Amino acid sequence: MASAKLSPRQRMINMMYLVLTAMLALNVSAEILKAFAMINKSLEETSLSVGQKNEALYKAFDDRMEKEPGKAKANFDKAQIVRKRTKALLKFVSDAKSEMIDLGGNMNQKVDEEDFKVEDGARRVVDDGNIDISSRVLVNPEGKSPKGLKFKKLINDYRAMILKMVPKGDRKKLKIYLDEAKDPDAATGVRKNWLQSNFGEMPLSGVITLLSKYESDIRNTETEVISYLLSQIDAASYKFDKVEAKVVARSSYILTGQDYEADILLVAYDSRQDLDIRLEGGSQVPVEAGMGKLKIRATAEGEKKWGGFINVVSPSTGELTRYPFSSAYTVARPAAVVSPDKMNVLYVGVDNPVSISAPGVVPENLVPSISGGGTISGSKGKYIVRVNSPGMNINIDVRGKSVDGKGSQMLGTSLFRVKAVPDPQATIGGLTPGTVSVSQFKAQGGMIANLKDFDFDMRFDVISFRMLYFAARKDVEPFANTGAIYNAKLQLIIRNAKAGDRFIFDEVKVVGPDKITRKLPPAVYSIN
Repeated sequence: MASAKLSPRQRMINMMYLVLTAMLALNVSAEILKAFAMINKSLEETSLSVGQKNEALYKAFDDRMEKEPGKAKANFDKAQIVRKRTKALLKFVSDAKSEMIDLGGNMNQKVDEEDFKVEDGARRVVDDGNIDISSRVLVNPEGKSPKGLKFKKLINDYRAMILKMVPKGDRKKLKIYLDEAKDPDAATGVRKNWLQSNFGEMPLSGVITLLSKYESDIRNTETEVISYLLSQIDAASYKFDKVEAKVVARSSYILTGQDYEADILLVAYDSRQDLDIRLEGGSQVPVEAGMGKLKIRATAEGEKKWGGFINVVSPSTGELTRYPFSSAYTVARPAAVVSPDKMNVLYVGVDNPVSISAPGVVPENLVPSISGGGTISGSKGKYIVRVNSPGMNINIDVRGKSVDGKGSQMLGTSLFRVKAVPDPQATIGGLTPGTVSVSQFKAQGGMIANLKDFDFDMRFDVISFRMLYFAARKDVEPFANTGAIYNAKLQLIIRNAKAGDRFIFDEVKVVGPDKITRKLPPAVYSIN
């Protein structure tokens, strides 16, 4: 177990406490007392958090004791001693704090809200600047207060108990946060003893903060020793004779701008014991040099979760211990993105289907957007783009969600030209203009705007047109028609048409899904 280190927050609190203590020699201002109250609050919150963590460690001891009593009992018993002694020491500190808070408050022999005041958002003891209370409780007479001496003995006895729990060779692995309570060396010239130096003539707010720091140090020391004891349950059971360095990368495929992340660790294993690794379902994983060599064929796209367990037999007891594991990986379809540089066109008034893919990014993690006028909708690589006005350019930007889902990265952008749909051709019933038979011509019922060789399924509605009728020995007659269907007059003329007659349909107006009214070229039909 590596030596523990103080968190940045804890180091900051300790530094502030030392600075504020030094400042007391110059002046005890209201701001300093307020600062002590704020530091004390942080220390109490930290101590509570560490206490909850320690309870989880004791629960882990209980679980091991239930499953493997023979293996866990010795260290379990030591942990219970630590638990009992820690509780007793913390109670002493808490009682001392409560006594002094009450003396600095309403003095009713209990701590209640009347012992505190709230100023500028800080909750402080009423008489937090009092420098006599701590001396009365923990120092006097002349640094030999019975309660103070008991506190000093409790600290030193607790430290001795903690060190006794750990073999000398392992003590450097632990961080003992609780310092020894000892008087200054006479050679330093300091005449005050430990009690006088720490609690004599100190403002009440500072002493309460110092006691909260002791509570935090006691809790952190407790964490160190019970974590060590818990780790030692199996330490004597498993012997490893091979060590290798391994690199475990989060992903071997990253994009520009992303971070390559990997864990570098030292792996120890027993080459004399056959490792038994099994996946969920029971299939066994081949093992080489203490490492399971897993190979899974990817057959479908998406996120794939997997897991299993490692069976390890204790050399000393023969007991089987199962260590579960789990992981996940993502399967993406092989993709090559080809962009036709001269055909990057979107049409107004129709659904423009686009497919978007990015190597190394599953379709579900693509986030496209459009700029310049239009909308894009869809999912999983298939999208529909609608654009508004011809003659402009738009960009389709594509971002990819990060693996942890906490952000996204720009993957690329594509420029598209926006065009109007080409004009359709005016036809009678879909017949190509030119020479047609009398029967074919008479069989049609009106005008159809036919859009040929265009890949989008769309329809143009005929608003109006004019028919010019050419017959032998007759003047040319124009006839107007509203809509696509022949009106009664046109129906009569077409019904009486004969071979040799000619018809010209012009002034054809149509409208499409883009809501643009268009005038089409004439359509000429000769009847034979």
